[in-house]
Amino acid sequence: MKSRPVLILAIILTITVEISLMILVYNKIGEERLPTQIVRLIVQIVLILWVLNNKSNIGLFLLAAYHILIGLFGMYSRGSAELLVQVLIGFHLIIGLVIYFHDWIEDRIGIKKAD
Repeated sequence: MKSRPVLILAIILTITVEISLMILVYNKIGEERLPTQIVRLIVQIVLILWVLNNKSNIGLFLLAAYHILIGLFGMYSRGSAELLVQVLIGFHLIIGLVIYFHDWIEDRIGIKKAD
């Protein structure tokens, strides 16, 4: 079994950012957007568990595609000119690519895989 530290780090960062956003939005707007954010978090957690438990390439592709699509949709949303929104768009696009290409990144930085 290989350890996949880049993938694990990307997943931890994703969950941390998502929960932080939920808290910030809740404090600023209230519970109006909370159901949508909870659904987004659940979708991510289901995909993450699928990837980690089954080592699924389909799950990995779906998780990466989810982030890339969220980033692309964010580009065309209202308020996309705000700095925080632009940072989040960039985060989703970059994290999607990191998740998808984690094996290549690990090979490039010289992380040894455990079998």
